Amino acid sequence: MKSVKYRASRSFLLAGEPGQPHELYPPVVNFASGVRVDLHEPDDGVPSHKTAAIFSHPTVPTAGFYMFEPLLKQGLPSLAIQTRFIGNDATLIMERCAQDVGTGIRFLKERGYERIILLGFSGGASLLCFYQSQAENLTATHLPDGRPSGLEPDQLPPADKLVLFGHHLGRSQTLRNVLDAAIVDESDPLTRVPELDLFDPKNGPPFSEEFIARVRVGQAARMERITTRVRERLAQLEDLYGPGADEAFVVHRTNADPFMFAETSDFKGDAGRIRESNESANGLGRYSSLRSWLSQWATGVSQADGPSDVARTTIPVLSVVQSGDHRAHPEYLRLWEDALGDRFDGHHAFDATHYMDPKAQAEMVNDLAKLIYDFAV
Repeated sequence: MKSVKYRASRSFLLAGEPGQPHELYPPVVNFASGVRVDLHEPDDGVPSHKTAAIFSHPTVPTAGFYMFEPLLKQGLPSLAIQTRFIGNDATLIMERCAQDVGTGIRFLKERGYERIILLGFSGGASLLCFYQSQAENLTATHLPDGRPSGLEPDQLPPADKLVLFGHHLGRSQTLRNVLDAAIVDESDPLTRVPELDLFDPKNGPPFSEEFIARVRVGQAARMERITTRVRERLAQLEDLYGPGADEAFVVHRTNADPFMFAETSDFKGDAGRIRESNESANGLGRYSSLRSWLSQWATGVSQADGPSDVARTTIPVLSVVQSGDHRAHPEYLRLWEDALGDRFDGHHAFDATHYMDPKAQAEMVNDLAKLIYDFAV
């Protein structure tokens, strides 16, 4: 019999903060003890430096994140926080994710840890930037749909330092930048505007700067059209059914960023793979409720925005860049650099794509773990 591989950790189910009725279906899920955390800690408990790292993501499972074991070997305990929306972001509310992060940090504080390091990787980066900005100065007193958020300062203990790696701009900006600009009719994704079509060989690649600029305008316009429709539909439903009304809808073709076509990106310039992902039945922001759209996807409406949020924080920040990550395009990184201001002292670069390979690139992973440990402790 083949042996089962595993990583040692201890799991805890924490009582989460309640949200608005009917934010999740069935509603009991939203009011149950539903914040799972996985603790990677030395056998002898809290180390003398009393510092721990936390990692979370709005919807992706975090328990098996490949950095936990290397960090523990360096001497830095870690906590993986699974939000209540794990595995399904169709009804995700970013403000609830922030509450779940706060629940995990309070757990570590009660356990005896005094300093908390936020590990902001990928989509977890914008979540943790949002969390820290609200922990330092709570402004999200209402949800983007107008209802009270339920966020309270005592739910959100501030962290001490922040690590950013594999960090994209946040869910709302990221979705805008991957919307297929050639779609102008949300009910018919087969009708395309040739002048904005990334998959028409007449346009490239390589893409001209003028073409990319037109695509960005088209993406922003599409985002605005969807958000306007969401607001109008939500108002109509609230008039009919009251303040808890909501509805699901589909957003087609959400994997069309010109930067994906670079040879150095995760897609290695393979237009066929990019097209296949763009046309798939699942994808970024594919299924959403109206209220969730406003909270997590609507650019300029969602209260969670990576660079804008980190600009409102005051803690030290370590920035790490994977050179083959198309989300780490220089155009996007400049937004982070500007947001960090005087705290930005350069990016620590690794020759890797979005995800490092813990086996093939074990030395690189260990180097990153040491870099994080030295910054944290």
